Amino acid sequence: MQFFKSLFCWQGFDNRLRFISVSVSCYLLFILFNQVFSDSALITSFVLSVFSIIYLATTRRRLNDIKLLLKWTFAPAVSFLICGLLVIFTDNNITSWLLFLSLSPVLWLVTYPSKHKRTYILGYDGPVDLTHLHQETKVRSVHNKRVEPTIDSLHVNTELVKDDATDNSNTPHANDSINNGRHSTSNTQHQDDLAQRVRLALVNYKYSRIIFAIVIILLLLSLISSLLVTSSTQEESAKVQSSDVIEAADKFQHMITLPNNFTVMFSASQALVLTWPADVEDNQEIWSLSNAQGDKSCTSIDFNSAVAIRTYRVKVEQNSYYAYFSPLDTQALIKNIAFKNSFTLCGYNFSLKGSQVTLGKSPFYANLIEY
Repeated sequence: MQFFKSLFCWQGFDNRLRFISVSVSCYLLFILFNQVFSDSALITSFVLSVFSIIYLATTRRRLNDIKLLLKWTFAPAVSFLICGLLVIFTDNNITSWLLFLSLSPVLWLVTYPSKHKRTYILGYDGPVDLTHLHQETKVRSVHNKRVEPTIDSLHVNTELVKDDATDNSNTPHANDSINNGRHSTSNTQHQDDLAQRVRLALVNYKYSRIIFAIVIILLLLSLISSLLVTSSTQEESAKVQSSDVIEAADKFQHMITLPNNFTVMFSASQALVLTWPADVEDNQEIWSLSNAQGDKSCTSIDFNSAVAIRTYRVKVEQNSYYAYFSPLDTQALIKNIAFKNSFTLCGYNFSLKGSQVTLGKSPFYANLIEY
């Protein structure tokens, strides 16, 4: 619990390792939560706000540690928050690249060394007590030196302890420990100097122009890749739509177009279907007998001087009307289309002149006509 409390601490100090670990963890965990809860923008927005607060707190502690101006406190967290919102509410590959580019303030602040030597526990030094997480290992040396019994044992033991301390200080192991301590200190200073040299090189005018050019190139590449992916997606969707149209055409059988620009065909369920061009672009259901809702002019097909025959479904697909009839009415429909003069359906009037000749030329429909 104390560890999580230290993540929201505002007055403490974070060293380099803790700062970059917390920052990168915020990015990776946000990406993970965004993938898991991609259907809920509310949950991902809440997670983003929590990680932004943690990111803001660790930035403040890092600035405290390097004694840098506190006016830069909000810059990393705000950039992370804005890019995260773009990732949540937009479906674009560029926003994902921007999310990683907003990590640049983290890399920049890591190049600054700590101004004072502090006692860090898990990279943190501050008012939150983390001492229970700090595991100290104590090494106990056991000396198996034989001690001869003497009368003045207290005096002899004291001298032996002094001799042991003197001997241990002169052993090569002790010298190696001192040298190792000096070596580790020099390595730390070398790392600090190296990080500062990298930062100073980046500040250099010549190198800054190169970095700016690289950033622009990366943005252009991400934009081009996003456009290519979008165009390929559109092509795939167009292919899917065309394949849907082909499949829709394939599922109908015995298609025959009559002189007045309407087509007679049969569906897979052997229901007679009449289709003609529509002036409606949106795909929708116009009439359904199952719920008796829709355009009342599509409830039945009306032939002149004949009994009206009900439709059980009328819909618009691919800019065409599709009127479905019951298989029980197939014989009567074919007979009326062949011998009547006209019919009305969905407010459209169709002439049946020449329909008998056209149907008679088809072996399939000629067998359905009753004379």
